[in-house]
Amino acid sequence: MKNKTSCLDCFNENCFIKKYCSISLMNEMDTMKIINRYSKKQMVFHEGSATDGIYFIQTGKIKVFKKGAFNKNQIVRISSEGDFLGHRGFSSTNTYPVSAEAITTSSICFVSKKFFYKILEDTPKFTINLMLFLADELNYEESRLRDMAVFNVREKVAKALLILVDKLGTNSLHEINNIEDLSRQDIAELVGLNSNQVTKVLAEFKEDKVLEIEGKKIKVLQQKKLEDIVSI
Repeated sequence: MKNKTSCLDCFNENCFIKKYCSISLMNEMDTMKIINRYSKKQMVFHEGSATDGIYFIQTGKIKVFKKGAFNKNQIVRISSEGDFLGHRGFSSTNTYPVSAEAITTSSICFVSKKFFYKILEDTPKFTINLMLFLADELNYEESRLRDMAVFNVREKVAKALLILVDKLGTNSLHEINNIEDLSRQDIAELVGLNSNQVTKVLAEFKEDKVLEIEGKKIKVLQQKKLEDIVSI
């Protein structure tokens, strides 16, 4: 359904549209955008499908992943409120090179490819900041590839936990938010491991009093210790 909420009234101050577009363009955006609600584990788009537009996350958490060999996925990143999805599909192939799936119930604004190009042409400030975002994303990916090449299993699990703390946040009890919505396999796919390796190292971290684990809940007791593990 078409979104009836004005961009000007949107509570998401981190949205690129809200931060970098003019009032007149935001008003036009209101007539063009569609907002969809996604339930947990619902696909937003699939790897290989034709690029039809771009997605701006209003609320929720999304995992972006790529298919690997032997049906083993690689999670590229965890995206949250204010992030956007689908920008990797704006290439010569005109297809999405990754898939996106809701981790939590999410609300996502969608605009067509044609209107997105209009935003880029009409709003230099938006375009420049998009370029900076893509440069940061590329630097992050290069660092992640380096880490996956040199880190051992313990370091990779520590890295995965720090990524989740950064992207999901923690509550007042230092528990990672929404961690119950991720499987051990999801955590493994963040850093190129399997679920058994993750489970084993989590048990070691629990024994070392770095974490407290109850069911699927993970409380971070010593974040500095995790940071020290991955600082090479």
